[in-house]
Amino acid sequence: MEAQSTLGEVTHELSSIANALGLEALARRIEEDSHRRLELATLRVAVLGEIKHGKSSLINALLGSAVVPTGVTPTTGAAVEIVRGEPGFWLVDAAEQEEPAREEVDADRFKRLARGKEQVPGRAIQATSDAESLLPGMEIVDTPGINDIDVARGHSSRRELPRGDVLLFVLDATQALNRTEMSYLRDAVVAVGGTGKTGAAILIALNRIDLIPERDRSLVREHVLRELKTIIPDVEVFETNARLGLKQPDSDTHGVREVARLRARLRALHEGRRSTLPRRTRTGLLRYARLLAQSASIQHRALTLELETLRAERDEVKAALTQHALDFEQLKDMMSETRAKILEQSRERLTVFHKELHAEAFAQLERPDLRVIAHSIPGAIQDSIMHFAHAEGERVRFALDALTREVLRTHGALTRKRLRNAALRFGFRGTEVHFEPPSVAVEVGMLTVGIVGTAIAYFGNFIAGMLVTIAGPLATMALRERSVRELRASAERSIPDALHTSITSLDQALTHVVDEHVDALGEHLVLANAELGQQLTALLDRANDVLSRSASADGAEGGYREAPPEDRRSLQDSRVELARLEQRVEALSRQLAAMPIAS
Repeated sequence: MEAQSTLGEVTHELSSIANALGLEALARRIEEDSHRRLELATLRVAVLGEIKHGKSSLINALLGSAVVPTGVTPTTGAAVEIVRGEPGFWLVDAAEQEEPAREEVDADRFKRLARGKEQVPGRAIQATSDAESLLPGMEIVDTPGINDIDVARGHSSRRELPRGDVLLFVLDATQALNRTEMSYLRDAVVAVGGTGKTGAAILIALNRIDLIPERDRSLVREHVLRELKTIIPDVEVFETNARLGLKQPDSDTHGVREVARLRARLRALHEGRRSTLPRRTRTGLLRYARLLAQSASIQHRALTLELETLRAERDEVKAALTQHALDFEQLKDMMSETRAKILEQSRERLTVFHKELHAEAFAQLERPDLRVIAHSIPGAIQDSIMHFAHAEGERVRFALDALTREVLRTHGALTRKRLRNAALRFGFRGTEVHFEPPSVAVEVGMLTVGIVGTAIAYFGNFIAGMLVTIAGPLATMALRERSVRELRASAERSIPDALHTSITSLDQALTHVVDEHVDALGEHLVLANAELGQQLTALLDRANDVLSRSASADGAEGGYREAPPEDRRSLQDSRVELARLEQRVEALSRQLAAMPIAS
């Protein structure tokens, strides 16, 4: 209970900070997510997948009744929450927590709402069901297809990812795991903070398994497990027949039995929710804390601009938001290809260096002086490797800088202008769900140099320790005045393995650097949508209000006069307060990360 109380206190403080930054919608979401998980102990099951893979049909089969619409055309155009209660359809005021206002709607209007034919901003679409399998303390969310032609609807599915406690991903068994699905699953793992300690569960439903001949089903399952093992190591797969599961729930067929097994698994997750939901709360709060820390930093830096400059940048952001959408899959494909190219070129240089160093080391063994062989060769090898490592690190840093800038360039002219002229000027690095890379423009080199420097510092310590295994025996033999022949033979035995180990370790260190940077870029593409841009404009609007109060208009000349002392103090106070908020959020992040929560 102590952990739950602390999580509640952190929730309220983060929500207050969001309100102070002018992010009222974000403040409500922070409160809503924690309230659902901590106070209501409600497990949220988000059902995701491409259009026409049977998401809605599977939900109906799990519930045992046709609650959400299905059909031969895409039928889910908006997220629909399904909760326990007397059967009915509702519009719920999303801004209220304790007793939200609810408007009952008839079945025809519910279908229009669920299909996205009617928009209701600020209100959630909800269906209530008394199905036995829909337990109190569980809600199921039917989401639009991730490949919906309507970009906004596709984004609404992505927005559900971090809010879900269980992600049920529905695949079509006849075409399981295309590139879009694999990419989306990677995003899902990032969005929930990973599995395991975060309390999140990711389940896979191979729907329409009845269309796969029985002799081939194991092959399909093995394919899915093999492809997903690097993303979700302990993934659970269910081979379902949703259509028959609804029509004939007692059918003794494989697909219907798997629907029942999936239903039982959801029940088990529901029973364990008291231990998992606090962990989900902490993961969500950490994500919000990182976002708020960056938001405070953006607003703080925005207050250093001239008022007209800030207004111009804000207007460009707003204009760009309405005119351009990002092609995330294209960007991620480009990043993957560039990563492979960077590593391929680096390994080619490593191979050449390895051969040259090997040849030079053995050439030095021909020298007749025992002490030169014993003391100079190991040191020369170390110096050569470290010199190459730093040079290669610089080359990799340059390549990663170029990749980061290319990601920005690929966004398109309008988005590039939005990012460069607004967000980047304020140091907007973002968190897991931002489309900005972790560091760009002026700061991009610093970030990559920092990572490469760390990797090479570790690698250097390893090399220094490893070369003792060469230098030690050689020095001992030299002190004992052993023959040059014996000393040379010892070196010939030890040097090749040492060189191979050192080059392999350097390759691993550089690969780690590249992967870390590319993964960080990928993280900031996850869940990118207009909502994040709206948060940015809200921050700029708040900064504009502060600057406007500190600069009074001179009606006679149409210009500006110096702000009075009290307004200048107000501007300074705002800057100080934003710096304080940023520090406080960072302290809350550390508190959350260190908080023990029983499994």
